[in-house]
Amino acid sequence: SGTIPNNFGQFEKLQGLFLEHNRLVGTVPKAIFRGSGMGARPLPLVQLFLEQNSLSGTLNEGLATLPNLKELYVDGNKFTGVVPDELCTAELNSVFLDDIRASRGCDGICCPANSASREGVAPCTPCPNDGGFHRYMGQHATECYGSMNEEEILDLFFEQTHGDEWLDSSYLWEKGSPACRRKGVECDVAGAGQVTKITLPSLGLRGPLVTELGFLSKLRVLDLPNNQLTGFLPSDLRFLPLEHLDIRGSRVQGVVPPLLCIKEGVNGNGIGPPGVDFNLLYACENIICPRGTYSSIGRASLPENEGEEGIQCLPCYDDQATLYMGRNDCTDISIAGVHIRTADVRRGMTKSIPVVLALAFLAVLSRMKLSGRKSLARTSPRNENIDVDDDGHADDGHEDEDPSPLRLSSLSLQPLTQLWTFAIKEKAQVQSDDDWTAGYSESHSVRPGKKLVELPEVKSQLP
Repeated sequence: SGTIPNNFGQFEKLQGLFLEHNRLVGTVPKAIFRGSGMGARPLPLVQLFLEQNSLSGTLNEGLATLPNLKELYVDGNKFTGVVPDELCTAELNSVFLDDIRASRGCDGICCPANSASREGVAPCTPCPNDGGFHRYMGQHATECYGSMNEEEILDLFFEQTHGDEWLDSSYLWEKGSPACRRKGVECDVAGAGQVTKITLPSLGLRGPLVTELGFLSKLRVLDLPNNQLTGFLPSDLRFLPLEHLDIRGSRVQGVVPPLLCIKEGVNGNGIGPPGVDFNLLYACENIICPRGTYSSIGRASLPENEGEEGIQCLPCYDDQATLYMGRNDCTDISIAGVHIRTADVRRGMTKSIPVVLALAFLAVLSRMKLSGRKSLARTSPRNENIDVDDDGHADDGHEDEDPSPLRLSSLSLQPLTQLWTFAIKEKAQVQSDDDWTAGYSESHSVRPGKKLVELPEVKSQLP
């Protein structure tokens, strides 16, 4: 999952790029056909396979500038608009299409919106009465089917989230029942009676957010916190007039679709006081905290007034934070500036915690005593001839008759941090495949990189 990296534009000899079936989101970067860096030139791509992802946006006519391109497959994504004329006349995909004439038309790239095809390319069957349900280009379908009404969409959502197992039986929706009479659903009564709000918190919803929710054209609030939702955040939500989206505390993976990140109004996205940082004004974090971060509300929040800070998504180092978006808590602890996961503490590091706390107490006590000695040596008239060294030790030429057992002035926070880091390594015995991370320490450990492996052969070979 994720987006297509711009780094591909640096591969000056790249002839085949096969990214199909990878759950990719976002748009096709211009670096794919422009190249990148100084003196960038179009890549020598012959084959570009992008089918069966969740890419969105429109197809850029710049793809037609790839001089060697013979195959371009973009079906099975969420592209809108039309195929640019420059691509339609490029005679692409002739090796795949049964009808050579289709390679000279737009359908040879992908079927237009509101049509259907088994492979997402020619021959395509128009769907004139689908109510705009086939709004993406290159969609795979064996036949045209009509649009779903709101009751059918809610029935599908109920089924996919295991509604018969929801924790509160009073929320159980009867199949086919009027949408506005279902508990947790509110409608625009003054209008056409369409669904405007779905509120189902902490009910044990388990399963994906179905893409068909994007057809609830009046939905403004989707409030589903603290459930067990899985899968990915559908980019189809960008078509809704959403004002509030809350899926914190679930198990949603991947990244926020970029076109949803720039949608104004969702959770206050794009709406802030004068002078707010533009990078915070339109940000994916306003939709949901990315993996590896958390906040008390599972997302960032722009300040309401000028001079305020708002809420930010902060780093988190526990196991769950690295897997899921929208974390609203973090089980890390921090001692002497080192981030420690609670899971590591349970595995045996608790034995070293009392030692570290004791040393920290002695260090503070020693600092207080040394500070008192310096003050006394500088203010007492009896000690005018006494020198005070950098460590705070008074030297009057006589041997100290009362040596202090707490003379630990050489102990500072930096060695203490190093000692704690050493204790972690000895007590926890962190494995090489563990994702433990120590932050803000000068001696933290770094996970070893994974070795590159040879990729399996792709389904289409270079000519």
